[in-house]
Amino acid sequence: MELRTLNLDEKYFECQKRKFYRKESLSFNRYRELQKLILEFGYNATFIDIFKNIKKAWDKMNELKLAEAAVELHNIMVGVKSLEEKYDPALRICALFYDEEGEDPTVFDEAKMREKIDCWGKELDVSPFFHLASRLVPFWINAYKIVTRDGSVKAEEKTEHSQSQTE
Repeated sequence: MELRTLNLDEKYFECQKRKFYRKESLSFNRYRELQKLILEFGYNATFIDIFKNIKKAWDKMNELKLAEAAVELHNIMVGVKSLEEKYDPALRICALFYDEEGEDPTVFDEAKMREKIDCWGKELDVSPFFHLASRLVPFWINAYKIVTRDGSVKAEEKTEHSQSQTE
């Protein structure tokens, strides 16, 4: 089955014989949730973050600060487990702005959000949702460019360093 790619600039879309309408504004309840999701979306842990935290725990173990190392490792485990249990923040942001026909836009309902995302996942491409979320989160795209630029610069430095050691 080929996934459909939506144009999320349109007022509504259909999925699984259900209609989802885009709202241009949010209720207070949904706005509060948006503020949390913006942080989660903007600062979601990357493999580099996880590696750095493992390195901090390693350093503490080498310094024989075992209690501090245990705390670091516990935090990593909790963070990784929570990633497994949560739906992607980009999709959750979009679910705040798209209401199913008849849905109360003043209510934030986690179960309804998951239900919408599950419906979308059955036949829709995720890319437009990610792009919409990145447009809705202030300054996210600038931070993303910096992170990806810095990551590629560090990768180039690592490659150059490896090549100079082999010569």
